[in-house]
This record gives sequence, structure tokens and C-alpha cells, in this order.
Amino acid sequence: MRTLLDLDAHDYDPALPSIERTAVRGVIFREGQLLMVQSSFGEVKFPGGGQEADESDLDTLLREVLEETGYHVKPDSVQPLGQVVEKRLSRHEPMIWHQINRYYLCRIEGEQEACRYSQNEQRYGMHQLWLPLSEAVEVNRQMLSREGCNPWNQREYRVLEYLAQQVEAGLLVP
Repeated sequence: MRTLLDLDAHDYDPALPSIERTAVRGVIFREGQLLMVQSSFGEVKFPGGGQEADESDLDTLLREVLEETGYHVKPDSVQPLGQVVEKRLSRHEPMIWHQINRYYLCRIEGEQEACRYSQNEQRYGMHQLWLPLSEAVEVNRQMLSREGCNPWNQREYRVLEYLAQQVEAGLLVP
């Protein structure tokens, strides 16, 4: 999968041990709007999350989108968009946080079911919503100015900007 962004903060000692994680995220448009997940802080992110052991990207995408939005991804609609590589000092321990975020364009099918948020996601008031792409970009731009440059806000904002550029160039139809 091609790398869309390389977000290396270079704020760590390379001799530190690494926490390596892969996350898979869905980019889902319907009727010109983007399916996102929002926290009680106001930030919006693409539905998705961490890959479990022995799980394929497709399996992770299907599970995470269903858990976070209540929608089923149509498996034959899944197309790779690109990946974002993050590398920075962990916020919680003296280790390098190295995460590969794989983004897939996909469609949903069937009726929406109940979301199945984790306890952590419930604590942060996560909920799904549909937004025009321009509004999703603006929400995360404002988050960066209010909350500072949290790595996950930077990542999602930059991917949203990338999508907006692709739409503007006629390379992606929402």
C-alpha cells in the first residue's frame, strides 16, 4: 500500500524499544457526506482501529466499522486508499510509538445496527455522524487550534485534507 503521509516526530531516542501497532480505517462516502466518529471533545476521526492478532486488514475493517458506526462494510467495495506511518515518543512510557494506519475506501450495506463502543470509547462520548468533507476538515482544523497538535488530530486532519485535494482535482467522487 502506498504511503500518503510519513508523520515522524523525531522526538525519541532511536535506541528505545518500540510499540508497534497497525490500525485499519474506513473512508465511507454516502450522498456526498463522509461517515465519521466524533468524541465529546469535538474531534472527528475515520471509523476504525487496531488490528488484532492474526486478523486481516479486511477483517479489521469490517469489525471496527461495525463496532463504531453500526454499519456493515460491503466487502467487495473495499479499495486501498493509502497508509499513514506515525512514529513518535509514546505519551505514556519511554518507548517509540510506531503505528501504521491503513485507509480503505468502502461502501456500507444493510440497515444500521447498534454501535458497540469499548469502555474507553464510551468514556470519551464517541458517536457516529455524517458530515460533508469540507465540514470534517474544518472541525479538525479547529481542533488543532484549540487542543494543540495531538498526533491523532494531525493524522486525521491531514488525511481529510488529502481527500479534499483528491475531490478538488476530480480524482475522487464523494
